[in-house]
Amino acid sequence: MTTGIVAVDELALAYRAAVNGEFRNGHRQTTATATARGSRPVASWEPGPAEQVLLVAGSMGSAGTSTIALAVASGAGTARVVECCTVASSGLAAASSAELGVTADGWVQGSRGPVLIERRGDRVPAVDLLPCPAPSTAPVTVVDCSWDLDLLLASGGWLGELARTLPTVAVVTRPTIPGLRRLEAAIGLLGEPRVQAVVVGVDRRWPRHAEQGMGVATRRLRAEGRLVGVPTDPKLAGDGVTPDALPAAVLAAGSDLLTVLKGTR
Repeated sequence: MTTGIVAVDELALAYRAAVNGEFRNGHRQTTATATARGSRPVASWEPGPAEQVLLVAGSMGSAGTSTIALAVASGAGTARVVECCTVASSGLAAASSAELGVTADGWVQGSRGPVLIERRGDRVPAVDLLPCPAPSTAPVTVVDCSWDLDLLLASGGWLGELARTLPTVAVVTRPTIPGLRRLEAAIGLLGEPRVQAVVVGVDRRWPRHAEQGMGVATRRLRAEGRLVGVPTDPKLAGDGVTPDALPAAVLAAGSDLLTVLKGTR
């Protein structure tokens, strides 16, 4: 028996159907739209009527995006963090003080005081295939995104739509030459007026190489007060995020960032 060549989009649709149980029980989600690239259906997400959504995105890997997202949510009190990465890349796997189980769409839920953490318990092969967050009654949802911003902004899923439409996006990077280059690129992709930058690894005094490597747009953000430096905590850097409280300096930066992001609702 021979079969024809199957397009990548068709394989993605088949995978999505299998994940959602559509191969046997019909559609579980009806919120689907067509992308600008064709007729491929993608999930759309409608937050609750009183739910404010904030986006914290990394400009590079291991920038500290999940830590900053958790700090922002902690500043909000009752809130949740939705970590949008594949299971093997989670920075919040050990952050919960109590595990609450897994939703029907594969979101692993845990609590950390008044903060709910949702992360994936499976492999997510593409940003378009990331399931929508579970319904929530939390007043603030902080979306923790580690996908490449160039690919994210070109994607058709709910996360790409969020990155394209929110008035402000917090972009996290490191005070290295590559990190600052990635930040400058992120500012260009998102649009300078929309970016609030966070540099993890500096406080008041910047390393000389970082000062010299700062791009024009990044310098403007700093001059306008739209760039926050967060000092490195040795224990946090070594252990990662655990159920222990975040360092005071990180929480303070998260609270300041929360004020800025909520003010641009």
